[in-house]
Amino acid sequence: MKNLLALNDSRLEKRIFKMHPYDIANHLKKADEAALKRIIKLTSPAKLADIFIELPDGVAHEFFKLLNKDLQRKILNGFEMDELKYFILSYDEEDQEELISVLSMSKQKTLKMLMSYDEEKIASLMTTGFVTIDINKSIKEATAYVISNVKDTNYIDEIFVVDDNGLVGSVSLIDLISARPNDSLAKITQQIKNHLTLDDSINEGLRKFRDYGMSVLPILDDNEIVGIVTADDILTEMAEEHEDTLLRFHGVGDYDVSDSPRKKAFQRLPWLWVSVVLNLIVAAILTVFERTLTEIVALILFQPMILGMAGNIGTQSISVTILKINQAELKENKEVRRHIARELTIGVLNSIAIGLIGLLVSFLILFMLKVSDVNPFKLSLTVGVSLFGAMLISSFAGVFIPLTLVKLKVDPATASGPIITTLNDLFALMIYFGTATIMFML
Repeated sequence: MKNLLALNDSRLEKRIFKMHPYDIANHLKKADEAALKRIIKLTSPAKLADIFIELPDGVAHEFFKLLNKDLQRKILNGFEMDELKYFILSYDEEDQEELISVLSMSKQKTLKMLMSYDEEKIASLMTTGFVTIDINKSIKEATAYVISNVKDTNYIDEIFVVDDNGLVGSVSLIDLISARPNDSLAKITQQIKNHLTLDDSINEGLRKFRDYGMSVLPILDDNEIVGIVTADDILTEMAEEHEDTLLRFHGVGDYDVSDSPRKKAFQRLPWLWVSVVLNLIVAAILTVFERTLTEIVALILFQPMILGMAGNIGTQSISVTILKINQAELKENKEVRRHIARELTIGVLNSIAIGLIGLLVSFLILFMLKVSDVNPFKLSLTVGVSLFGAMLISSFAGVFIPLTLVKLKVDPATASGPIITTLNDLFALMIYFGTATIMFML
């Protein structure tokens, strides 16, 4: 940032013009008020709007406050509708109305409609910046219409063709430009075989984009196009959803880079407390194996491996299960049964393979290095059996815990991480020390 600000106004304005909004936003995250005001002065409203989209909410709010009322109005009216909705919703409810009042009446109406949709529905991601042309126009008339009427915020890669009964099809901008001027628009119009509805979920939209490789899909209401969703929109939503799931899975909670360390600490603290309590319970239960551990100290050598492998296979199972839950692939009972059977089969096969490998490797270590006076075959057999049992139980838990939490209407991504980590440790240690007790103490 210092290198940029060292430039004079003329050179800085040229540099900003050439820079990508994302790169400018990265520079602005740590900029002071004086630097922000200078950037605002030298940047066009259209580019400022693009920069805002890339800024964390807290920084964007501070930046926006520095704009005069006229510039605020230009920025807000220059947003695409989906971006405008996101920006408005980043504010508290009491501030949202004030921001909405700055917009033109048509934009206010459209924005309130978009904000009314359930955030789980694909309609919550749609934008109304699409172009429609009557099918009765010629290529020349259609091209002239696009040139005269398209706004900067419109999506024009695909142009939608309509008649009195609603949507007929679409024409790519490339086909429109390359077609003969006197041909009819109907001649190059392609039928739309896939579309979305207002009631479709985001997961349904994601599936259609994934399966059919579309760059844009229209949202229809009684064959009338009311909005569009682009591949960029769905990709952004997918990335944010997976990031959110990952953070919740590890008990981090809602994450915002602009949050203070104290707020972040309080977000993570509850599940850390849960983990402490559960681990104290584990310690209390394992005191029954105190005599076994005292007499067979060599058990400590392989304890990290038992715990680690149980944790690894449990994490794999739970990650796949939560992913399928989030993608709405486990709605039907038959889908759930198929997933359970598949994951349990994988768990059994992996548990057998790792159990045998653990038995052989631990036997070689004990036999060659003479690390214990205990019978090396018995101890290696204990390790092998424990690996098999611990991994098998852990893979089962990784499948059933999130499915059970869903039935109880608890977010599996938030609760599963601490629960399965502690249960994996409990089952793995009980199986390990229990097997050792049977092998050596009875």
